[in-house]
Amino acid sequence: MLNMVKNASVQATDIYKDPYGYTYSEMVGVLGEVEADKFYRELYSGSQSSNKYKTITIKEIFRGPDTQKYAFELSDGYCIETVSIKRKTGTTVCVSTMIGCPVGCIFCASGENGFVRNLTPSEIVQQVILINGRVNRIVFMGMGEPLFNYDNVIKSIHILRDRKGLDFPTDGITISTTGPLPQMKKLREEHLGSVTTNGWFLTRNSV
Repeated sequence: MLNMVKNASVQATDIYKDPYGYTYSEMVGVLGEVEADKFYRELYSGSQSSNKYKTITIKEIFRGPDTQKYAFELSDGYCIETVSIKRKTGTTVCVSTMIGCPVGCIFCASGENGFVRNLTPSEIVQQVILINGRVNRIVFMGMGEPLFNYDNVIKSIHILRDRKGLDFPTDGITISTTGPLPQMKKLREEHLGSVTTNGWFLTRNSV
């Protein structure tokens, strides 16, 4: 039996305005199964018609031998970076989760201008969709501390794993984090399967 998620605060207009921020079940709860199935397939089939629903655009691509850095422009004019690394077995995508960063790791420039805002689940998911190549690994280690944007990161993982959409394997997802303990504990309780974490702990405030 289909597990429908109904949210009275979500309207059909919300979904059509920014659909990449919703799971299939959430869409079914608002649009009904027939329309949700049709719309979800359109979004994730790679068809040209899905472009009108994207809220981020590729501003520039910096190309290297095996690495490409994408500068994405968001709907509010801010820009984020996403890196794709091509290997023989496929492509790894390093996605951003924030504009700026509040942590201040000494090896990272993301926080030099401070923290602006969290990325939405839709903005995270679209980074993966817009990358060229056969993506088989996603690493949350671009701009921002993923676990300080906890709810949106977890929501994006559920969307990426959705069998009706990208159907991305959980064991292909890695969260790279500075290790905030409350969020680490909460993550263990999510039962996300094989999602793994890497810890980075040296920040400007700790030296």
